[in-house]
Amino acid sequence: MSEDTLSPPPALCLDQAVHVGLNEVTRTKTLELYARKYGQPDASAPLLLFRGDVAEAHQYDKIRPLSAARALGNVIVIEAQSQKLGTTGHYQIQCNQWNLLEVLAKLA
Repeated sequence: MSEDTLSPPPALCLDQAVHVGLNEVTRTKTLELYARKYGQPDASAPLLLFRGDVAEAHQYDKIRPLSAARALGNVIVIEAQSQKLGTTGHYQIQCNQWNLLEVLAKLA
């Protein structure tokens, strides 16, 4: 379900990605949980929420996953659609300590 690459695709910038606290354990847990819950993203898939401390900055937006998860080092990236704006973009996700997926950042 993941594609490991040495560097991000040219159109994807990881400048806004959260890197603190990421490691191989969070990477593996995130990929496994995402594959179980969103292995076949579709219109009926549950929405993902931003992590509490960054939700306000994104006006409490929710996103609908549109792609498989991809690992870029320990950063996990998905393509998703904003439910507030209707736009599609790349987002960083992570499995938290309660085994819930949360969005950490919108990647420009």
